[in-house]
Amino acid sequence: MKRRTTAQLSRAALIAALYIVLTLVPPFNALSFGEVQFRLGEALVLLPFLLDEAVPGVVAGCLVANFFSPFGIVDVIIGTGVTLAAALLSRSLRRTRRAWLAAIPPIVLNAAVVPLYVSTLTLPGTPADPRATGIGQVFESVWSHLSWGVYLPVATTVLAGESAVVLLLGLPLLELVRRYALPSQEVP
Repeated sequence: MKRRTTAQLSRAALIAALYIVLTLVPPFNALSFGEVQFRLGEALVLLPFLLDEAVPGVVAGCLVANFFSPFGIVDVIIGTGVTLAAALLSRSLRRTRRAWLAAIPPIVLNAAVVPLYVSTLTLPGTPADPRATGIGQVFESVWSHLSWGVYLPVATTVLAGESAVVLLLGLPLLELVRRYALPSQEVP
């Protein structure tokens, strides 16, 4: 296991804190959760393309932010898992040297997976507060209420929101970090 430097730990903590602030603090929180998502914290999910320490930073920030989600433990487990997978896949694309490729995993994974539970937990008849229900009951409710007619519109809005944040904010941020925030010997 590689030892982390103080600078790397500090960057991971800063990334986590930024993710939390950009997701939870008003006015940013207005569209962070729900059927239409424009989560500004997701602009940070491309940073693993440049920085190994961005993986735990983004995942920790997402984990904390999802504890405040109206979808409760489902969002904490699945939403954070999606962010972890997207961060690892984005990092694995580093050797391509094409930053735009790193944008594909977070966009596709969020658009495909997050609407599975968002579309069903917002329907009448599903648990009003997933935190008050056992995790097994919530997952059972999600699968029993899953409908393509509800899933596809939510997937479309999540795709649009994630694409906008990652492409319009995340890619320019990635370039700024590459040019100005990293010492020249660390730039991949």
